[in-house]
Amino acid sequence: MLYIFESALDEVEAVSRETREKLSGLDQILQSTSESLQVLKERLEQTAS
Repeated sequence: MLYIFESALDEVEAVSRETREKLSGLDQILQSTSESLQVLKERLEQTAS
């Protein structure tokens, strides 16, 4: 799931600046979700250890 959000974030960053400005809300949501998923992944790995 983290990979999907990071890939989507990469796609948003690859578009033109004008288009990216229109999608800025989406960019922020994807970034936040990616960070949250990374934290969850690290916690799950610690729990499994």
